[in-house]
Amino acid sequence: MSKNQIVFICTGNICRSPMAEGILRKKLSESKVTDCTVSSMGTHGLDSKPASENAVTVCSKKGIDISQHTSRQLVPEELLSADLIFTMEFVHKEFIKLFFPRVLDNTFLLGSWPGKESKKGNIKDPIGGSLKAYQKSFDTIAKHIDRVYPLILESVAPYKVSN
Repeated sequence: MSKNQIVFICTGNICRSPMAEGILRKKLSESKVTDCTVSSMGTHGLDSKPASENAVTVCSKKGIDISQHTSRQLVPEELLSADLIFTMEFVHKEFIKLFFPRVLDNTFLLGSWPGKESKKGNIKDPIGGSLKAYQKSFDTIAKHIDRVYPLILESVAPYKVSN
């Protein structure tokens, strides 16, 4: 059986989506979920860049190591095989709709899912901001992942929990 796949998407894949990937990986590990993979990508062509220094710092303070992260452009094959795709902003979902319409049914705005999506669900990009801006972004992402975590587990069921 193949692993379930969850993908987070932001603009450059150096701030929000790597933080979201790290947060969810930690939650899955703590829950002993063994058959789910988590990755992240960006819509705007940054490739092979490290996560921003502030993103690494904020995650590290929460016991999450994203120091080895390297940014990636959208990978069509990975999007097509993903069970859930979460975007950080409505514009990212619109990008998916335009360039990858086949995956739109599995693509959701993290800040709104599972409800009605609106721009109010956007998670602000902290790029170039202070450590405080990154902390706020991290806290917002973590709050949304905590909120939807039971739904994520249901969506990728059947999932395995190791003993």
